[in-house]
Amino acid sequence: MSNDIRERAKQILSVVPPLGQQINSVGATADLFTKLTGKTQAQLQSNWDGGGIMTTCNEFVGWFGTQLGSTKYLGRFDIEAELARMSKGQAWVSAKSGARPKCGDIFRPKKFHMGISLDFEGNKWNTVESGQGGPKSGFDIIKRKQTIWDADALQGWVDLELYFSPAQIGPVPDWLVGWWKVTWRGRAYYYYFDRGREVKWTQTLPQNTSQPPPVARDTGKFLVEPLNVITIHWSASGTVEKFVKAPVAIEQMGGTWNDKEPLTAVKM
Repeated sequence: MSNDIRERAKQILSVVPPLGQQINSVGATADLFTKLTGKTQAQLQSNWDGGGIMTTCNEFVGWFGTQLGSTKYLGRFDIEAELARMSKGQAWVSAKSGARPKCGDIFRPKKFHMGISLDFEGNKWNTVESGQGGPKSGFDIIKRKQTIWDADALQGWVDLELYFSPAQIGPVPDWLVGWWKVTWRGRAYYYYFDRGREVKWTQTLPQNTSQPPPVARDTGKFLVEPLNVITIHWSASGTVEKFVKAPVAIEQMGGTWNDKEPLTAVKM
């Protein structure tokens, strides 16, 4: 599913020309601009003539989400709150998490803007964004951009894999429920998975492994995906962890922290 949704995003975004070229709301690209945003130059100009500052960053993001198959409009500045209202809060990744957005992830800067992530070249971040013109330019623009990665400038982003993960049905597997000892960077952490698809962690060794922790450092939601893949989205930190159950008798999992650092887990 991961590769499928990201490849689909890449294909949809291929309509935007290479870096250095752009789609304008006027001239030869006007019709394509309207297709991708639903706005015409006449509508923009009417707004500007009345003293407005309308651009189309939201509309382009909304179009993109619809093309991917979202039944909800994603071109909203309150996207984090909207995900929570949709019971999709696990798809929001905080910019403080230490992670980086992937191809197709919809990002929300701290300023009133939205865009779509492409990829990274070292510390250079490639994106696709509309709203690159405005009343001063006399037209609006959709184009690819390359900037230096700065997590402090962002609120966060929508992780496509988590957003489009199928609704969870059926019970949480018995092998997952309970306490796990997770090792990260040589240190031990203790996770408790419950049947309500919540997980809590603490650094205090549990004295009673039949009960959840009385106090937790963070609480997350988890998804159970095919082939025993477990994806956790931590609420406070925004960190995303992915585990896969090992095909051995003893219950073990291997995983990654923000797709970068290794994790190991053993059932207690």
